[in-house]
Amino acid sequence: MEHETNLRALRHRHGVCLTELADACGLSNQYLSRAELGLIPPTPRLERQLLSALEVVISHRASTAQALERELKPLRGRLLEKVVEQRE
Repeated sequence: MEHETNLRALRHRHGVCLTELADACGLSNQYLSRAELGLIPPTPRLERQLLSALEVVISHRASTAQALERELKPLRGRLLEKVVEQRE
């Protein structure tokens, strides 16, 4: 019988898509899905790989959120204005 793992519950609770996590850990979506459903036996190596991947996702999301915050500040009150192209 399939059962939900802590990994799957965390991923769903925090909106981490399977592809994002699979890319971060170098595993296929199918393999990762089977692992988080408890269909693949957990190993210390797989646990480390998944932990590292989650840390990569957290780091990426933090840097993306910081970039969004930086870009948002000068646009307060002007979010619905047309984009002004910036020339470099």
